[in-house]
Amino acid sequence: DIEDILNMFGFGMGFDFGRRSRRSANSPRRGADLQYNLTLEFEEAVFGVEKEVEFARDETCERCNGSKAEPGTSAVRCSTCNGQGEVRQSRQTLFGSMVQVVTCPACSGGGQIVETPCKQCSGRGIERKNRKKTVQVPAGVDTGTRIRLSAEGQPGMNGGPPGDLYLSLRVQPHKFFKRRENDILLNLDINIAQATLGADVEVPTVDGPAILEIPSGTQPGKVLRMRSKGVPYLRSDRRGDQLVIINTEIPKRLTAEQRELMEKMAESLGTEVKPQERSILDSVRDFFMG
Repeated sequence: DIEDILNMFGFGMGFDFGRRSRRSANSPRRGADLQYNLTLEFEEAVFGVEKEVEFARDETCERCNGSKAEPGTSAVRCSTCNGQGEVRQSRQTLFGSMVQVVTCPACSGGGQIVETPCKQCSGRGIERKNRKKTVQVPAGVDTGTRIRLSAEGQPGMNGGPPGDLYLSLRVQPHKFFKRRENDILLNLDINIAQATLGADVEVPTVDGPAILEIPSGTQPGKVLRMRSKGVPYLRSDRRGDQLVIINTEIPKRLTAEQRELMEKMAESLGTEVKPQERSILDSVRDFFMG
């Protein structure tokens, strides 16, 4: 195509040796997309929520109905381009005399001149308005998820379709929980007796308090899995798990009775020191890396 060749030399679009330009100034054009930043609480992202969003967009002027002219008046055909919205200019180039089709400077490509602009929209044909819309956020979304609301963006031009509205989601951090894909992580402190003897302890979950069984002899860094207590998968009935990372809390102060008991236990266990080949951190890392 000769226009593609001319573009390589920096002459731009529009050279057509007497043909009309590829895209008329009056051809339909799709409206621009809009973006809205929506912040969610951790639980709202997990279970989904209905939110009302308020955003601003351009809409057809109610006074002139988009004609750009004051009611009772009408636009007239542009005499410069005869209503075509474009004019032809001849210029000399390295290839000789060429015709370039450009947007009409008198009517800015509209093909009509508004002599009495609408007072409400100042002759734009559109006006800025605030709109409210109720949106259903699905369960399982996360920071970075985008929700598209079709045809809720800027209006199209010359009869073109409107753009879309995109909701960009951001999830607030939680006091206890952390998310890893569809699993929820929770650090849990237990005492030496619970770790040694085992116990049933109440732990928080996004569904409410639940009982977790601590096996006897649980070591620091042990990860216990609570099935289906995590984040739902998008558009699915499946849920991730809650992974509870056990931390053994060492008491800083002991009563006389507690100290006596600990001394007896220390005596019965002996004083031999066994160096570890792998650290607790290595074990936790192996668990999460599979």
